[in-house]
Amino acid sequence: MITYIEINGFKSFHNFEMEFTPLTIIAGTNASGKSNLFDALMLLSSLAETDNIKKAFREQRGEFIELFSQYGENNYAQEMNFSVEMLVNKNITDAWGNKKMLKYTRLRYELSVRRFTNEVGMEDIEVSHEHLVNLKHQNDKWIKIIPSEYRELWRPKVITGKRGIPYIDTTVENNIPTVIVPQDGTTGNKRRFPLKNATRTVLSSFDTIDFPHVLAAKEEMKSWRFLQLNPEDLRKPTDKSNGEDFITQSGKNLAAALNRITLKNEYSLGEISRKLQSFVPNFIEVKVIDDKENKQFIIKLIDKDNKEYSSRVLSEGTLRILALCILEQDEQFTGLLCFEEPENGIHPFRVNTMAALLKDLTNDFTDDELPLRQVIVNTHSPILVSNAYKWETDNNVSIWYAELINRIADINRERMNISITSILPVVKEQDFQLSLPWTEIQKKMTLTTVKEYLETKENLQ
Repeated sequence: MITYIEINGFKSFHNFEMEFTPLTIIAGTNASGKSNLFDALMLLSSLAETDNIKKAFREQRGEFIELFSQYGENNYAQEMNFSVEMLVNKNITDAWGNKKMLKYTRLRYELSVRRFTNEVGMEDIEVSHEHLVNLKHQNDKWIKIIPSEYRELWRPKVITGKRGIPYIDTTVENNIPTVIVPQDGTTGNKRRFPLKNATRTVLSSFDTIDFPHVLAAKEEMKSWRFLQLNPEDLRKPTDKSNGEDFITQSGKNLAAALNRITLKNEYSLGEISRKLQSFVPNFIEVKVIDDKENKQFIIKLIDKDNKEYSSRVLSEGTLRILALCILEQDEQFTGLLCFEEPENGIHPFRVNTMAALLKDLTNDFTDDELPLRQVIVNTHSPILVSNAYKWETDNNVSIWYAELINRIADINRERMNISITSILPVVKEQDFQLSLPWTEIQKKMTLTTVKEYLETKENLQ
């Protein structure tokens, strides 16, 4: 679960900070930078896994150079910097099934990537800094959102042998920036990674529980998923020959995922049927058909008149709700789910249904046997924002407003007027607020203000 991010030098972000709750709603009009935040998270997730940072950059929207903040014509940032703070599961399992319990579950990871001109005169990139450390309890203000009676379930108390050195650190050896990774619980056993022309992050190279906290940070960032559901992909049966039974970013393999879930837990199909009916009353049962003749899995819904409807003829709104009902029952869904404009294809009367499903997909910290689940949504729907605000007293839900603003900033010792993304929290009426310091003007971002902005922009488009 990501709890905090700091970004500088990436797209529209300059000295940007933001905190997250289990359900985080980011509202804003088009071109306000909401999608850029998802792009940053997607890039970090890729960099935690890939063995080629150029590949991760190529997967992003836009040209290579456009990923670095632009300050003027042909004037781009030389380096992009990211810091993320995380709450990770206390138990970690590596690729070979080895298990270990973590001493610390609150981690902070920092990464810098710089661009340069290589020896053949081409624009190139390399990792220039990495750092991973445990967050000290006395400095951890975010943790207050977890009720005190459950806090130690997620952040165990450490009495003896407290960690004093980073899990990953960057220093200079022989005039070369070098990443040092000490093995947990040992002295003198360190791995070194010179950063000269580094083509992957050090974090991405660890796969075993010999370095459990490094592996935990990597696995957390790898688990960040991004939904941009396509109704055509949601409607398609799953071809058995593709061998995949997890729901993709666009919604492919929905039937295969449902089949896997059903085989593992026969009661899950009934739970999915009941949940869907509570939101779409006309349908009373969800079925998954093993079409052996055509070697595919098909989803069918049964209505009150006992008529069957295959996924091919279902509306986009029903399919989107069904996908979330299935995800809720899927044990493979852990970590962070980023959902771009979930209101698309949904009738306004069903947006409250969508909001409730998104909240059901998150973890409220009352049961440490459940996996950590988090949802971040970006939206330009004032209806979705209003429905989310009904949880104003719930510390696990936060609403933010994104907009593009002009600011005077010092860039390479030069004063410049730049356009940057600002994402401010919508103030709650209760006393509880997140820990970032805001000015009195920034604290005036209220629900009414956000709705007025969104409705005005919506009418102008």
